[in-house]
Amino acid sequence: MGHATDTAGYRIDMTTIGERIELSAAEARAFLASPTGILFRRYVAAGVIVTAPLLFRIPGLRKYPLIRTLEVIGGAALIIKAAEALRDWDANGGRQQRIVIDV
Repeated sequence: MGHATDTAGYRIDMTTIGERIELSAAEARAFLASPTGILFRRYVAAGVIVTAPLLFRIPGLRKYPLIRTLEVIGGAALIIKAAEALRDWDANGGRQQRIVIDV
């Protein structure tokens, strides 16, 4: 693979970065079901819910046909609905999960 140089002039081997970032779907699901993952999902969903309507009001983006089409069919509402689904996702499929109390 290739090499890159950061701003300080250090050489970075891109293959080792790729190996470090490897993440399986099961690991991602486990993280999103953890208490930290739940908090992460809430923050991401809140950010998307707040910014989605604003995204469709940016004049520079309105010139693209895809953005105009999404605006006509209620794209902001669809994006907000997807963010709400992410926020409310239950990894256990409705089964009771263990309660963790940090002391």
